[in-house]
Amino acid sequence: MSGDLMIRLSDEERFEAVRVLDAAVADGRITWDEHAERTDLVWAAKTKGDLVPQLADLGPVAAQAEPAQRVVATISKVIRTPEATREVKARATFGAVVLNLTGMRPGEHTRVIADSFCGKVAVFVPENAVVIDEGTAVMGKRSIFGIAEGQGGPVVRISGRVTMGNIKVFRGEARHW
Repeated sequence: MSGDLMIRLSDEERFEAVRVLDAAVADGRITWDEHAERTDLVWAAKTKGDLVPQLADLGPVAAQAEPAQRVVATISKVIRTPEATREVKARATFGAVVLNLTGMRPGEHTRVIADSFCGKVAVFVPENAVVIDEGTAVMGKRSIFGIAEGQGGPVVRISGRVTMGNIKVFRGEARHW
């Protein structure tokens, strides 16, 4: 058992731990300040043992991941304000998906899997958001706009594939294009 605590974490395991913290703050078991502090420690954790102190006092939490929010635009335009802490799967095929995440709070983390085929995906985040783009583009474009580099704000991880389309991330007030 103690050997298991030395196993290195995957990003999915970190996301799962953050989901547990999200549920704990929603239930009133921890404060937003505790949530932000623990979330930072979860993302810095390297092994399963590093997660134990962040989750141990929360009791037997049912760490069931909520299903991803799906937003699909096919030859159309869809505008959504998804729950900020749930994963979002967006797909634009000859259309446009606009996601408004400007309501995210510092310490919150979310993942957006954005796929585009001959379409557009626009994601609006708070000005202080840390945006991590891990996606790919084939005959397409991925861009992050805004003055700030993102410090101390929520973390938005964007992955997915753009094929002959684009994904644009805008900092600040949501405007629809």
